Order: sequence, then structure tokens, then C-alpha cells
Amino acid sequence: MQSASYVSRWGQISRGEREWRVEADALVTRGASGHERRYPWRNIVSVRLCHEPTRAKPWRYVFELQPKHERKIEIDNGHFLGGGKFEDRSASYTPFVRAVLAQLAVENPKVQALIGETPKRYFFLLLSALMGLCVLAFALVTVRTPLDALPFANLVKFGLILLMLPVFWGWVIRAMPRGVPLDAVPERALPPEA
Repeated sequence: MQSASYVSRWGQISRGEREWRVEADALVTRGASGHERRYPWRNIVSVRLCHEPTRAKPWRYVFELQPKHERKIEIDNGHFLGGGKFEDRSASYTPFVRAVLAQLAVENPKVQALIGETPKRYFFLLLSALMGLCVLAFALVTVRTPLDALPFANLVKFGLILLMLPVFWGWVIRAMPRGVPLDAVPERALPPEA
């Protein structure tokens, strides 16, 4: 068993730092008040890893665990310092996440990690991107340009629309949520340790 822990403060409303510990039978958390809570490995049903930057934390990575019949656990690599300032704690976050994944792979091997967007968010991103592509194509067809006087203007516009499709589908495929085995999580799903 890998022994690892991670300590951070979520935000201004947090009373203090929260410690997360990897133990043989469970993921253990201890709040600022000293109250401990255990999440047995067998009760974890899904894991999600993604790079999810915010304005205050452009380097933010998120690790989500979904215990059976409980609220989702979200742990990120940011530590609140005060006054809207955050510290990047990737040096301790990445080994902690790797230890959780290793222990979870041993204790609950059927769990897979979801890399990328959540399915619901992916659907709405896909829908908005498709609408954007349609608006661009419609604008290209309806807006008058100096090329419209040429006999092959419609072919050029059609060609431009066809050239936009590979860019669109490339984005769709890259953003698609994927399940991967816990021991095969790609490097891009976690922040660099250094």
C-alpha cells in the first residue's frame, strides 16, 4: 500500500485546512475541527480527472471521486492563502492522486477513470460548437462578398465550409469523455509534480 496525504484549504469559507489520507481500507479525510470521515475503497463507483482552470487558478486540476449513495468528493491542487490568492500545491497533489488511484485499482479494480469533460457538460459544449459552426456557415453563405461576382464563388464558399468540418470534428474527438483503467491514466490528466 502506498502511504500518501494531501493538505489544502478550499476557500475563504473553510475554517481551516483539510487533510486527505490514503489508508489500506479507505480514503480518510480530517477537517480543521479534527472530525474524521472514511470513504471505503469498495464504495467508490467512479473517478474523474481533468484540467479545469479558473481565473484565480489557471493551473487548476480536479480529482473527483463519487462514493456510492453520497455526495461527490472534489479535490483540486489549489490552496487558499487569503484575499483571493491561491497557491499551486501540485508537488503534493499529484503523488497523492497517484496513490489513491493505485490503492483504488487494487481494492476496486472495476472502477475506471473518466478523463475530460463530464458527459452533460460535453453535450452542451458539443451543442454550442455545432450551433457556432452553423452560424459561421450561414454567415458565409448569406453575407455578400466581392467574390460573389465570380462564377465559382459558391464553390469557394462550399469549400471553406468543408474545411471547417475537420477542425470541428477534431475538437469533438479531443474533448470526448473517455474511461481509462486506473493504472493507465495519461500524464495530461495530472499536473506536473515540479
